[in-house]
Amino acid sequence: MSYPVMPSPLSGRRVSRGVFLRSALGAGGALLLAACAGQAPPSPTPATQPTAPPPAPTPTTAPATQPTATTAAAAAASPTAAAQPTTAPAPTTAPVAQAATPPKFGDVTLNCVCDAGHNARPFRWYADEVKKLTGITINLIEIPFSDVYQKEKTEFVAGSGAFDVVVFYPAYIGDFAGNGYLVQLDQYASKGGAWDPQLDDIFPPFLELYCKWGGNLFALPYDGDVHSYYYRKDIFNHPDEQAAFKQKYNKDLKPAETWDDYLQIAEFFTRKKGEKLAGQTLTENFYGAAEYGQKDFGFAWFLDRFAAFGKLYFDEKMTPQINGDEGVKALDNLVKSIKFSPPDVLSYGYDELRDAFILHANVAHMVQWGDVAKKGADDTQSKVVGKIGYGQVPGWNIGGKVVKRAMMPVGRVLAVTKTCKNPDAGYWLAKYLSLDKGLTDVSTSQTGLDPYRKSHLEHPEAYQMFGDPKDAKEYLADDVEANLQIGYPEIFIPGAAQYEDALGLNVSKAISGQMGTKEALDATAKAWNDITDKLGRDNQAKFWQSSLESYKKVGLLPS
Repeated sequence: MSYPVMPSPLSGRRVSRGVFLRSALGAGGALLLAACAGQAPPSPTPATQPTAPPPAPTPTTAPATQPTATTAAAAAASPTAAAQPTTAPAPTTAPVAQAATPPKFGDVTLNCVCDAGHNARPFRWYADEVKKLTGITINLIEIPFSDVYQKEKTEFVAGSGAFDVVVFYPAYIGDFAGNGYLVQLDQYASKGGAWDPQLDDIFPPFLELYCKWGGNLFALPYDGDVHSYYYRKDIFNHPDEQAAFKQKYNKDLKPAETWDDYLQIAEFFTRKKGEKLAGQTLTENFYGAAEYGQKDFGFAWFLDRFAAFGKLYFDEKMTPQINGDEGVKALDNLVKSIKFSPPDVLSYGYDELRDAFILHANVAHMVQWGDVAKKGADDTQSKVVGKIGYGQVPGWNIGGKVVKRAMMPVGRVLAVTKTCKNPDAGYWLAKYLSLDKGLTDVSTSQTGLDPYRKSHLEHPEAYQMFGDPKDAKEYLADDVEANLQIGYPEIFIPGAAQYEDALGLNVSKAISGQMGTKEALDATAKAWNDITDKLGRDNQAKFWQSSLESYKKVGLLPS
């Protein structure tokens, strides 16, 4: 099944912030409304679970004192990816959250679960303040980035009550909310005052897609992820490089518009130690590109390329569409990019891909999550401060027009588990992190959290790592806003984790040379059919059909 590519009404022209916000980031395949928002979904069938779930990880109490601050001078002299977080960033003065007297909950302990690393830091930063304000003690449990689904699903099935507040990737909301693992939050959100999460401030598609199931609220946003395109503007703009590119390819050197451009530029900038780059002799090899090589979320770098063809994951009957000619061309492009990437790129996850660009500074251009711009502007983490350009991810020339789609992999939401003994306290903490501390946490380079509220784009002064508010405005407009305009969602129906695991495994095999591209995508299609049959094809088709109707409403598909 194939559909004509529907251009976004926001693409191809510069729009005002007001037009962008009124459009709710949802037109023409930008952020799509939730597949089942506004109507009751059919009951999902859970995937097969392990017979003997492993015990939940032992929680560690968030420290009462803040981590020791690293001096700016010392950090700038030798930036490292492993740098410890400083104290919590100074609260923004932007008037986005109305102050209200928080409720008192007495001596309550909440076991809070988040993927380990920089995105868990806010739980530690505000532990003392939360305790003082409400009596809540935060017990933080950090789990590996790639194990979030497995660890949380295993606990939900076991029902031991070890988790109270959970951070998870919103692709799992159909599974977690649909199977009754989460507390419905509408009753709290409607109370007003200190309970009000200001839902109107959340970009509507993030609210509908990330946080709702069956039209009901089950989560609050914590991180709004979308892919962005990054390039080294210092070498792209160097006159020697521009002249050499023009001579070799008979066209001007500029940021990649298409995925064919992307490969050509990657080929051009791949240099050996001892060769010249931007007038300097290289002391190490330099690479034209880099990709996310690990199998957990590497599929998203393939989907950036696939989605721009206007194809969907499935047709109306849940027949996979991933292994057609478009999918093969997209995966071929990704495989070719590996040739111009660092030799250890197959081991690259978020950290390694980020560091190759901003810390090792040996990559010309790449696609990554939007927070890399903030970290790249921080001289304690980056060697390329002031040298990073950003824009929309590349696309394909279809019928004389370049069509682009930026994947929205991961993202994060906060939810309260059904086994939580103090769900009111759990909800308040989720609201506090999502609203009260939201702008502070997305505007710092100490986390990987990205904007998800309208107010997050309206206060460039909060993004102080850029130094000049003009640079912050450029980041918010050309990185965040520009890619949200062309955003493309993950699979959100039940079974999403299984579908994506299968795709990730086979994409990994293709880029490592273990499988041909067609073979890898055929294997993915077979695995997807097996998952659909296991979960119940008729039931899955109902979910997907509802998704297709939502796609039509926002203009991704013709009515």
